[in-house]
Amino acid sequence: MAKIVGQKIKRYQSLGSTSDEAKRLVKEGEGEGLVVVAGEQTRGRGKPGSAWFSPPGGIYLSAVVKPFKNPDDLAPVTLLGAKAAVQTIRKAAGLAPEIKAPNDVLVNAKKICGVLVERLASGHLIIGIGLNVNLSATSLPEVINSSATSLFMETGKEHDVPGLTASLLQELDKEYLAYLSGI
Repeated sequence: MAKIVGQKIKRYQSLGSTSDEAKRLVKEGEGEGLVVVAGEQTRGRGKPGSAWFSPPGGIYLSAVVKPFKNPDDLAPVTLLGAKAAVQTIRKAAGLAPEIKAPNDVLVNAKKICGVLVERLASGHLIIGIGLNVNLSATSLPEVINSSATSLFMETGKEHDVPGLTASLLQELDKEYLAYLSGI
């Protein structure tokens, strides 16, 4: 199968929310395969009512997909986002991340990544992924300092954010194609 996720990538230095921008672009005619990437988010969000702390040094992206079956069942799409993050973390840092259902990825029992899937009336799904890469303990807000981590905090070294973003998109595309072939 041909590549779907990442056919078109729009990059921004800073956005309120990559998911909000993806929704706006879909309304303007963009479709499946679009990915919105931001260096930071000022209004990133997680589960309903939760903010996602998104300073420079992380991966913040939203991918637009349009599965042809079961657009109401968001759980498998959320899981494929988490699986893509797990593979990316394993390959990049040699860590052993775990998925905490429904939408968190943990390393050493601390949250390193979150996945949020939102459905649009058009049938498109927005897969939002936030991955803490080069954040230090001092850069995290006190309220999440004991429950969050980053690749930098776990490995003691900085990681290439653009390279990791490319790897994550490759894994996400692979997981999405596998999901489609199994529908």
